[in-house]
Amino acid sequence: DFLLEIYDVLIHIDPNIEEEHFDLFVREMNPQISNLLKSFTSTEPVLWCYDADQIIPIKFSDIFELTVAKTGTKISTKDHAYFYRERLSHFKSNLPNDFIEASGSTIFNYHYLDHLELLDNGLIDAILTNGSHIQISRRKIKNLKARLGL
Repeated sequence: DFLLEIYDVLIHIDPNIEEEHFDLFVREMNPQISNLLKSFTSTEPVLWCYDADQIIPIKFSDIFELTVAKTGTKISTKDHAYFYRERLSHFKSNLPNDFIEASGSTIFNYHYLDHLELLDNGLIDAILTNGSHIQISRRKIKNLKARLGL
């Protein structure tokens, strides 16, 4: 896992700069710093999420489920949950096309869909490969079927 304690961060925001750049001053190169550099130079987008007091980049391709939380968004991967400090409604339109809205409070990555279960009450549960059950709201069933080609 990528873990990094940051002691001193200085960020300059200037709309007049010609080229954006990132400067990093360290005493020595170590695996944590190397992972940090890889995350900044990766072409795959990430969400910077919290795990207790650590900030960790989570690739969109590793995200199974996004769920509304009290003050932000719960980000679930195969076997861990993280916290993202932005409301789901503020960034859901920027998510890659791999995500399907299950309800107003939950979005899931269809690449991790194992199967669908038709419930006795006529609703549908999406079962993900990590065992998570996500109930599809009645308003979202039509969109789910269209996105999955059903």
